[in-house]
Amino acid sequence: MPLQKFIVHPNHFYCKGMEYTGRSPDSPINKKNMERYRAHFGTSPGVCALLWNEISTIVPRKYCFKHILWGLMFLKVYATESVLAGKIGVDEDTFRDHMWVVIKAIASCKLRVIKFEKRLEKRNGSMCNLTVDGTDFRIQQMVPFWKGWFSHKFKGPGLRYEVGLNIQTGCICWINGPFAPGVWNDLQIFRLTLKTRLPPGEKVEADDGYRGDERVSTPMDAQNMHESLMKDNARGRHETVNRRFKQFNCLSQVFRHEI
Repeated sequence: MPLQKFIVHPNHFYCKGMEYTGRSPDSPINKKNMERYRAHFGTSPGVCALLWNEISTIVPRKYCFKHILWGLMFLKVYATESVLAGKIGVDEDTFRDHMWVVIKAIASCKLRVIKFEKRLEKRNGSMCNLTVDGTDFRIQQMVPFWKGWFSHKFKGPGLRYEVGLNIQTGCICWINGPFAPGVWNDLQIFRLTLKTRLPPGEKVEADDGYRGDERVSTPMDAQNMHESLMKDNARGRHETVNRRFKQFNCLSQVFRHEI
């Protein structure tokens, strides 16, 4: 991407990020330091720069690019505010106020970035443009207790979201949720909304948990080895995206903030 498209160059995010990790801002850009960067912020300096392009006009004018790193560090590390504020070098109130503004600004990008019509980009004439799967996230035990929150995937309370990816590009084009995983299985969630959005003749690619619906193509529908391999590749990419969600500790650990 041309450099002029960045409001703030990724190198500035890298230098500030290295400072927050306790290393010199002049640290060389190498594999080890990039691993350290991702361990603290969950993504690359380039993605941070793109995020700032998206939210710089949304956050208050006094905010600058470094505050994105505060929000991302919270989402990635998900330690206590005292710990994270200490790493940043500010008091807890300052960290909390700026961090939540940034996180809400990032969340507001959903409608601009995740668009159902993007499933048609680079379409190749196949009946299936999306892979679909449900993924569960841990939450604290609700009071009073209700078995509907129980997720069999990790044997505890959680929330379920339906995610759809463009098969050709891998971009997320659909998110629906949250749902109580003890009440809603993947096929029920699909039939509730996404199925009604599909035009006649279009299907989605999904695993065997969706078997039994005429608008879903599952592994059992493969006609030959080549088609079976293509289906495996598409579902494998989707599982990779599900794993990447969980690279952020706020989504892999029990979410302890307000839902």
